Amino acid sequence: MLLFAVFIFILHETGEITRFINPKYLFFSQIASVIFLLLFFIQVPRIFASSAYDHSECGPWGCSHEDEEEGGMVKIILAYGLISLPLLTGFLLPYKDFGAEEALKRGISYSTLDHGHLEDHDEVLNHQINKTVQEMLKQPVLEFDNENFARFIGAVTTHPENFLGKQVVVEGFILNDDSLSNKLTVITRFLVTHCVADAHAVGLVIEKGDTLGIKENTWVRVKGELSIKKTDNILLPTIKISSWKEIQSPMDPYVYP
Repeated sequence: MLLFAVFIFILHETGEITRFINPKYLFFSQIASVIFLLLFFIQVPRIFASSAYDHSECGPWGCSHEDEEEGGMVKIILAYGLISLPLLTGFLLPYKDFGAEEALKRGISYSTLDHGHLEDHDEVLNHQINKTVQEMLKQPVLEFDNENFARFIGAVTTHPENFLGKQVVVEGFILNDDSLSNKLTVITRFLVTHCVADAHAVGLVIEKGDTLGIKENTWVRVKGELSIKKTDNILLPTIKISSWKEIQSPMDPYVYP
């Protein structure tokens, strides 16, 4: 329990906690670390509590007294092993951010809603998207950043026809998706709603992306003009690139709704 509290504290202190959960939920992880710490102090006195059993012959993994059920030692080892596994992996193994390989396994979202069926979707969400569309149409250039990425991508993929010819600036990593009828080059980000367990990839197709020679998983900043591509009866917003440059992967590679 003490190690769990220390581990969560270290993640917060280094800022790496955002590589695992949405920043909106940082407060809950802090509460969890405090609870672990309190439970640790509650359990400490039990270590020194007197017992009717003779523990002089006990091993490092616990005791197997006559009144304990058969297989008690195995259960103790299994329990400690399950508890120790996340701590060992957390402290000893390096963290890996999701990239093109994970995006292809999980699938890429090209369209927020089925085009032409907005009336069947949540009315509140439709209102939010329409409000974002109006905000975006007033801007001469749509610059996608960590704060607005989720809102902007939702509006563009829901109403791509409203943004024809709009200038955009987008940062993300490159992947090549051949799951559809045509192979697509996509500039992608992972959208995390609660934690990385529910992360899913969203992105914009790059027109003639295979001619640019950008390696997969490379982080780039692209500038261009939005257009529409129809593939497998899906309207895909695409970017006609005017310029691009390679960039470093950001400290926090995920975006949040």
